[in-house]
Amino acid sequence: MINGRKKEYGGIILNPGCSNSCVFCGGHFKKSESEIKHQLIDCYRNLVDFKEQGIKKIIISGSDPLEYEEIIQVIEYIKKSGFEFIQMATNGVRLSDKQFLEKFVKSGIDKLRIPLYGSNSEIHDAVTQTPGSFTRTLRGIKGVLKKAPDIKIQISSLILQQNKDNLLDLMDLVESKLNIRNMTFSVPCITDNDYSYYLPFKDLTPYVRKVYHQASRMNYKVLFTEIPYCVFGFISKSINNTCLPPNLGKYCQPPSSERTSIKDMPSYRLKKKIKMCENCKASPFCDGFFVNDIDRFGSGDLKPLF
Repeated sequence: MINGRKKEYGGIILNPGCSNSCVFCGGHFKKSESEIKHQLIDCYRNLVDFKEQGIKKIIISGSDPLEYEEIIQVIEYIKKSGFEFIQMATNGVRLSDKQFLEKFVKSGIDKLRIPLYGSNSEIHDAVTQTPGSFTRTLRGIKGVLKKAPDIKIQISSLILQQNKDNLLDLMDLVESKLNIRNMTFSVPCITDNDYSYYLPFKDLTPYVRKVYHQASRMNYKVLFTEIPYCVFGFISKSINNTCLPPNLGKYCQPPSSERTSIKDMPSYRLKKKIKMCENCKASPFCDGFFVNDIDRFGSGDLKPLF
């Protein structure tokens, strides 16, 4: 629990590596068999604890857990252990492999969260710094939609300097061409002091408002996460700035260099409120600004909601 908010998801983290090299994380090199073995042991230990706590939903995340060679067996094990719902965050590239896809959709996975950073390869591949990643991710998404329509797909996107003017086209691709009516927009967490791709909260308003109003006109389900309400200038059920990381258990906590006094919360996700938040009507359900953002860029012309 954080501030009285109960976590319904248990989280396990697998970092086998990632085929992309995104601007906001720099890519993850392939781990050794020994490192992956230790990761798996920690994941299985967490699952035992989650079972005892009565947790029934699991989120699998990491650099890209889908790139672990035996990920299908891991998912099957989780389902056979009695967990009711399994969600995975993945770049989706491996889903473009037809042979792998055939096996994967039968594993017991319930939901996939897959990022798209642009409506075309030029923008998406500029973010992933991996030529061909847009084509392969799109092919993987379409493959899941065709082979296993019961698997829920949520498309996520981070708002960056590279794609800030492409967000409406991206939403149109997801809604009109993929027929996926579940999309989230958020902002990246800064982990290495590189702000070259970053769009500060104080400059975000015109971009998120365009997406919000377009989605409203389309009656399209879009959720904005980790963005304060003052950036929009209004309160809406489509905005959630009280998001919680999953319960990471005893064994998948952030590395020691990133741990904080708050369980499950790495330092780069810490938020704080500033003086203008004191009288804002959104304050009771808004966690404020990322520390890395507000301390560096300030609040600009943002104003509290009255």
